[in-house]
Amino acid sequence: MTKLAVLDLGSMGSALARCLLEAGYDVHVWNRTPGKSEALANAGAKVCTSADEAVGASNFAIVCIKSHKETVALVEELSTSLGGKTICDMSTGETSDADALVSILGERGAEYMLGMINAYPSGVGKEDTTILTVGNAGTWERYGDIIRVLGGKSANVGERPSALAALFAGLFTVRQGFMFGMIFGALVCQKAGISLQVFSDQLPATLKLVNDYHNLFARTVPAEDYDNAEASMKVYAMAQEDALKTFESLDAPAEFMQLMYKRTKAAWDEGFGDKQLTALVQHMADQ
Repeated sequence: MTKLAVLDLGSMGSALARCLLEAGYDVHVWNRTPGKSEALANAGAKVCTSADEAVGASNFAIVCIKSHKETVALVEELSTSLGGKTICDMSTGETSDADALVSILGERGAEYMLGMINAYPSGVGKEDTTILTVGNAGTWERYGDIIRVLGGKSANVGERPSALAALFAGLFTVRQGFMFGMIFGALVCQKAGISLQVFSDQLPATLKLVNDYHNLFARTVPAEDYDNAEASMKVYAMAQEDALKTFESLDAPAEFMQLMYKRTKAAWDEGFGDKQLTALVQHMADQ
């Protein structure tokens, strides 16, 4: 069986290590603060006193620190041979930092896998959890089963490090967009004297529409088919204008709605008025 290592035992790193131990894997662990290793030692992990020891004892080492830049620094400090090993970095960072990590691993004879965990630590090991990875050709075939233990819906999306950084940015934007929508929505309701409990209670109905938006996006954007709109760009722009006027009349922060209206109205003015709202992808990409 593949020998594994997990380096850095914060909340996420500890969850990854514990999940692998429960699945029966041989797991070496290391943390800068030794005390965090004790609970995992009781669960069967082999505690290492250095990152060198942990990486040296493994074929597949998962690093779960704050950023690719910190992983680069960690790799630079390693004295053990990395030849034939695969380093899986589960941290985040800019594309340039990911490229730097891949470069130094290649120089040291190691293969790379970069992973993006779409879950809180409590979601590790669940069937509906997704970890998206990129890596050298063949790494997913060798170690994909391990990643799927950590997240049942995990998948590989290619080899280019920049692909994962872009995917993180895109999916993070979707999640944050919804959160900021709730925040700005709460503010305009608060200005109008509406109870925030009332506002919160109405969000589940809005969530159904979010699912409908996803279905529309999935149907139109990959196929680049933006015709036959049930609700056109023009209709959305007029609704956004009405909402924007409400924000402004109540002196509520309106920059989020202003951005949406600005983009939609510009597309309408340039001939996209009868298209699907999702045609903004095409309109903005062409600018």
